[in-house]
Amino acid sequence: MNEETQIQSHWTVEEVLRRKPKTAHVFVKNRTQCVGCYLQKFCTMQDVAEIYQLNLKKILKDLNNYKKGE
Repeated sequence: MNEETQIQSHWTVEEVLRRKPKTAHVFVKNRTQCVGCYLQKFCTMQDVAEIYQLNLKKILKDLNNYKKGE
C-alpha cells in the first residue's frame, strides 16, 4: 500500500480499517459504532457521516491525519 494513500468518502469502513487499522480510535472518538459492526463492509465514509451526523470533510481529515507517519 502506498503510505500517501488518502482515505476517500467512497471507501467502506472495512477498507479504512484494513488499510489503516489504527484509525479505529477515530471512529470510537466520534462515538460511532462502526468498529466491529457487521455492516462495515457495506457502509462508506459518506454513509457514516450521514448516519452519525458528522462533518464528512472533518472525519476524513481526522482519519487521514491520525498517527501519520506510523
